[in-house]
Amino acid sequence: MTTFAEVKNVLDTLASTHDIVRMKQKHGGAAFNWDTAENLRNAVAKITGATFRLIAPEFVGNGKADNTYLVRLLSGPIDEENLPQMPFRGPAASNDQIKIVRNWINEGALDDNTDCTA
Repeated sequence: MTTFAEVKNVLDTLASTHDIVRMKQKHGGAAFNWDTAENLRNAVAKITGATFRLIAPEFVGNGKADNTYLVRLLSGPIDEENLPQMPFRGPAASNDQIKIVRNWINEGALDDNTDCTA
């Protein structure tokens, strides 16, 4: 099972070469946040004047992570919506990093302390 800590590590690593404060201000302020699993599940990003929910609830836990803006933006530009690959100007996420994010969403985007055995 993929943990949120793994996802956070991926996103922190990808953002590490950027000014995080500026990035958050530009992309939605407090709403653009991945400090906790709940923050990421509810995160929105402002890109090119539009606002996007990074992980729409209807794509969580059912094998549809590839439909989320988070996975789509990490995977490459979304040409039909004129959205650049994120993080903008790199570094681009590796296939392994995208797989971690995809798996976490497909597995239910759970908090790390969630007991899945109940």
